Amino acid sequence: MILSHRMVIIEDADSLRAQERENIIMNYEKGHRAGLPDDMGPEPVGIYNNIDRFGIVHETELPPATAREAKQMRREITQKSKWMEMLRQWETYKNSKKLIDRVYKGIPMNFRGQVWSVLLNIQEVKWKNPRTYKVMKEKGKRSSKHIHQIDVDVSRTLRTHIFFRDRYGAKQRELFYILLAYWEYNPEVGYCRDLSHIAALFLLYLPEEDAFWALVQLLASERHSLQGFHSPNGGTVQGLQDHQEHVVPTSQPKTMWRLDKEGLFTQSSSLGWLLQMLNDGISLGLILRLWDVYLLEGEQVLMPMTSIAFKVQRKRLTKTSRCGLWARFRNQFFHTWELDDDSVLKHLRASMKKLTRKQGDLPPPGGLQCHV
Repeated sequence: MILSHRMVIIEDADSLRAQERENIIMNYEKGHRAGLPDDMGPEPVGIYNNIDRFGIVHETELPPATAREAKQMRREITQKSKWMEMLRQWETYKNSKKLIDRVYKGIPMNFRGQVWSVLLNIQEVKWKNPRTYKVMKEKGKRSSKHIHQIDVDVSRTLRTHIFFRDRYGAKQRELFYILLAYWEYNPEVGYCRDLSHIAALFLLYLPEEDAFWALVQLLASERHSLQGFHSPNGGTVQGLQDHQEHVVPTSQPKTMWRLDKEGLFTQSSSLGWLLQMLNDGISLGLILRLWDVYLLEGEQVLMPMTSIAFKVQRKRLTKTSRCGLWARFRNQFFHTWELDDDSVLKHLRASMKKLTRKQGDLPPPGGLQCHV
């Protein structure tokens, strides 16, 4: 009797999960109409006056472009022919200093998707796996155990962007399918929330299947070592964090001495902040430029990114009282990125060169250990 009762409860739970899965899938297949009754509804008249050049929807109408923004747009126009030439002769330029220089100066928005595609070798891997994405997507719809969490995370990802504003809209649907497909494609990594932000960035400039393969290539790449950030058995986060505790003090000794004296350095070295910054801590325009550099340089640029925060904030930190030191560092970390984009990228390039000369950019051989 008791066993029979338990079996009924299990069957009921399975039935409820199956119904929930069916409802979630139906909403995405129905599309934007499914989100109209209780979500944002039709776009208000005049909303397009509130959208900046990166697609972010602001609460009020935007003022005219600043002199700095106008300069950036003019620079992108003048660089178009150079980028066209570089993409046409990619084999010549792909490992060149000229490519590095131009990425740090900024990839024109019209060319960002093409540049990401060649940096991650998307077209070749897609050509070698012609039906894989479609198969993985359909399997994910039927079997992903994370479908509810993926649905929740999609509803929270980049909602201030015009592409992702509509609940169950076209880009939300593409993002949902990519995350389902990736869970099926790479069960070792499976699904975690950071993947939603990363895939959404790719979808801003790449079509759906290309964005899926960009995610695959990024997490499979030894140069980027991103899989360790997400794999349950990965040691990249801890390895980089441990190494950071050795590297950053050599580049910012006074600030680090002060933090270490107060016993706060270990707390302040979390690379989780860096991932949060890339996800939603700073303006999308700067996020994209830092992401361009990361795709180009790989994990070696993570240390210089963190070093910039120490460099910019070191005067404030060394003058802060003991009781306020940790709070000041935590609060000022994100304020570092309020510099104009060009200044941040100049700091990053200089810091990259400095740490590379000291061979402090990558973890030492054998330095990565698994921390489950």
